[in-house]
Amino acid sequence: MPNLDIDELESYSENILTLVSKNVIKYRKMKNYSQMQLAIEIGLSGGAYLGRAELRKNNQHFNLKHLAKISQILEVEICEFFKPL
Repeated sequence: MPNLDIDELESYSENILTLVSKNVIKYRKMKNYSQMQLAIEIGLSGGAYLGRAELRKNNQHFNLKHLAKISQILEVEICEFFKPL
């Protein structure tokens, strides 16, 4: 088992969240969805949260429930959000 310290684990998890956000942006744009359109489709009342999650502003990020919905709407396998760009 790897011997990682808490800082390395934190950095790794932050990098994953950033990768996921970048991939959501990529696939959203490929399908010509605006942030507002996608936000409404996944059940949010506006695009602000989705915009912050895409930009990782204020440490916002997508949760698994969001990603599951987004993958269905954008017709992308959920695993694609975790693949390097």
